[in-house]
Amino acid sequence: MRKLILAGNWKMNKGAASAAVELARGVAAEVGAVTEVDVVLCPPFTSLRPVVEAVKGTRITVGAQNMYPEDSGAFTGEISPLDLLDCGCKYVILGHSERRTIFKETNEFINKKVICALAKGLIPIMCIGETEQERIDGKTETVVEDHLKGGLAGLTPEQVRTVVIAYEPVWAIGTGKTASPEDAQAVHKFCRDWLTNAYDQATAQAVRIQYGGSMKPDNAHDLLTQPDIDGGLIGGASLKVDSFVGIIRNSGAL
Repeated sequence: MRKLILAGNWKMNKGAASAAVELARGVAAEVGAVTEVDVVLCPPFTSLRPVVEAVKGTRITVGAQNMYPEDSGAFTGEISPLDLLDCGCKYVILGHSERRTIFKETNEFINKKVICALAKGLIPIMCIGETEQERIDGKTETVVEDHLKGGLAGLTPEQVRTVVIAYEPVWAIGTGKTASPEDAQAVHKFCRDWLTNAYDQATAQAVRIQYGGSMKPDNAHDLLTQPDIDGGLIGGASLKVDSFVGIIRNSGAL
């Protein structure tokens, strides 16, 4: 059985060490000993090391929100996987819809990041998902397949099994809209069926697929008890202890 993974993507919030540590310690005090669910905190780069220190000795791990696929070099404003490892990161979010839409990141570039992250020992949380217009046009499966095929290109089945996939319907991020549990499950099942066809059933059954569209404590249970939804990539609700912990407690795994 796949273990649920609930990751808080703080985005460009809680960058000050004091605010980040307060939030991290608050979460750790409530669910730091939980073993049934993998809990990941993904603060801004400036807060990575303080958050790692704040959750030391607990079951909580830390991830970064992005990285550049090179160890070092003339890449102003970027951060390397070696820097993330040095901070104590275990995970890294790659291909988030905001990176795709605002910063125009392509499948090819995201694929380079995924390959690099795996080579360095980081676990990628690779994001995929359609916009509202693409959903209206009936292109959800086409877009999702394109993101899966492009982002995982060149990976072996063994490598793919370590990747976490986050399906984030872009129209539901930060809007308060949420896909129904049934609609979310349908896309997650499509992803798992695609993985079965592209690789094999063992690989498809091993990959954890998160839902990333406005998950909250009151809808977490219905979403996370769907057979192919293996967790959540949580934005706004991860910025407060009570809402993030509420999602974890309502996950159905505790």
